[in-house]
Amino acid sequence: METPSASYILSRAAFLVVVLMIVLFAISFIKKKQRQSAIIAELQSITSDSSFFKQFYAEEAQKSLIRAIGLIAESNSLDVDPNTTINLGMGIKTDYFSNDFANKEPMPRERIIRTCLRSNYENFLKLGYKADFQTLTAMKAGDFPPIPTGPQSGKKPEIYYLISPAISPGMDKVIANLEIRPPSADKQGKSTDIEIAAAKELARELANASIIEDAVRDRIIAGLTTPNP
Repeated sequence: METPSASYILSRAAFLVVVLMIVLFAISFIKKKQRQSAIIAELQSITSDSSFFKQFYAEEAQKSLIRAIGLIAESNSLDVDPNTTINLGMGIKTDYFSNDFANKEPMPRERIIRTCLRSNYENFLKLGYKADFQTLTAMKAGDFPPIPTGPQSGKKPEIYYLISPAISPGMDKVIANLEIRPPSADKQGKSTDIEIAAAKELARELANASIIEDAVRDRIIAGLTTPNP
């Protein structure tokens, strides 16, 4: 029996290496797609009306927000940009953005959820977090690891209320009312004009979405409005 030539052996070895690389790539691709789908399913659960606007407990609302931001960060690391992840998490299909829907005004609930998740994801980035293993593991449990960089390094972020529960009881259980911020020694300090404007806009949007009544909206806005000195 003739011994295979060296060139034949090398060509077969190269072929097997290519096949192995293709198989490994396919496995990696499938796992990536499976994780992307799982992230969207988890985010859809958080953005449902019963979860996003009607949590039983304030602590669970905060944990759900942190989980949602962690999911968006992980999805971005898997090459799905935050806006796409948020849209898919709300059940908005790709064809929503076709020419037939290009000028369609988003529903009030969609605007509220998108604004909340997008702004909190941006705050997550501004605090110096990245989608590393330690950060994502902590966020899956509804917690943050210490801030990695900056003047607040080593401390944990805090979650503030746009609309104080003192003005509207129960607002501490509404995810849309929560905002991730750096820790502050004066957590109950006076809100800035921009924060007050954001709170008033949220009250209007909640009324537009029929989540609160118009009378409640007016009471919230009145409570946020301080008399001129």
